[in-house]
Amino acid sequence: MPRRILEIGSGIATGYATQVLTSVGWDVTKVIPSGYDSLAEMESRWGGGRGGASLFLDKNKRVVDSNNFDISINSENFDVVIGDFSERNLHQFELPASVFDSLKVGCSLISLTSFGLDQSLSNRAHSDLILQAASSLLYLTGEHHQAPQQLPPYTAEMSGGLAASSAVIASVRAYRLDKQVRRIDLSIVEALAIHSFTQSASYVHRGEIARREPEVKEGLRVVPTLDGYVYCAPGATASMRMDGLADLINEPRLKSEKFQTAEGRKNNYEEFVNLFVPPFKQLSAMEWFLRAEELHLTFSLIRTIDELFSCEQLNERGIWSEMKTQTGDTVRIPGAPFFSEPTF
Repeated sequence: MPRRILEIGSGIATGYATQVLTSVGWDVTKVIPSGYDSLAEMESRWGGGRGGASLFLDKNKRVVDSNNFDISINSENFDVVIGDFSERNLHQFELPASVFDSLKVGCSLISLTSFGLDQSLSNRAHSDLILQAASSLLYLTGEHHQAPQQLPPYTAEMSGGLAASSAVIASVRAYRLDKQVRRIDLSIVEALAIHSFTQSASYVHRGEIARREPEVKEGLRVVPTLDGYVYCAPGATASMRMDGLADLINEPRLKSEKFQTAEGRKNNYEEFVNLFVPPFKQLSAMEWFLRAEELHLTFSLIRTIDELFSCEQLNERGIWSEMKTQTGDTVRIPGAPFFSEPTF
């Protein structure tokens, strides 16, 4: 029997958490602040500012206005209630900050906020870029001589949403075992910090602060071609040999012993780059990809966004769907990040 979820608010993080669960049959009712749906109002990036965010995140949900739905009374009719329970967000619903401790639910009550429910933090501004910065992810991307690099828009909130969907499933399974209702305080920044665990572990155990990639490297992973870029690292850069790549780009000097170890490539980095990079600019990315495939080398095309939408594999698997907005525009949105069907 499908589980019932009450989603409070119109944020991306909670919206994606419940959207993932609708894909496996969960029934979601979403309550938005009276007269305002922040997803429908989004003017940039997502869906070309034409309501694409709302179509994607609210698909297969029942959306109701808070004026027509009493959260305090109706919450106990749901197995799970999830939302941003920060004081700032609850103010839009005219709910007290204490509601997180008093709301009655079937299995679990989950608060998904930027910094957690600590009163000194929960009302901070929380753009996606701020969350990426606060979790250290910005510091770990790009090269050391660059400024920290922003990850794709909404990476932080959608990652927080995935963590929340996992928390939902775990809490419901736990309830089956002990019949205990759980209140879960989930912080997006803390969920993101898990991605930098290996770097933080180095600091805890050895006092080393992880840096972005150095200018002089153990090898190259991405190189420019005639019309784009290819990923071209045959294995870990610390241990890869140059024999196969030397044959691929017809540059026998790369077979020199000094280029066969990470230390050798770093000590002769300028010469290594001057031999390695220029040949790739002679052919297209696809031509290099096909040639590398013949030599059983680990290569990958680096797709642009338009190439992503025309990808034969994604189209064959039916990941995209087109929907009409309220203004009559057509937007293309992805489906669930997995396929699911019952077995008998």
